Amino acid sequence: MELSKKDRDAIAQLAQSSDARKLRELLQQQSGEVRQAAQAAAAGDPSQLMAMMDQLMHSKEGAALVDRIGAQAKQAGLK
Repeated sequence: MELSKKDRDAIAQLAQSSDARKLRELLQQQSGEVRQAAQAAAAGDPSQLMAMMDQLMHSKEGAALVDRIGAQAKQAGLK
């Protein structure tokens, strides 16, 4: 699926938001190496990334951040 320029711009803007930065910091504090987990997921093994997200969603702060980012994505027209 090809993303439109509008979608790419919206994603880039979300990725630079303070909530996204805080989410990255929280993931790194809780679970170590985010980049390694993302690379493993891209290579077909999402287990590390899923474990990180599971841990994140079980924390009050992490769940709130994910909810806010999701709302921002909807507002930007992303599904």
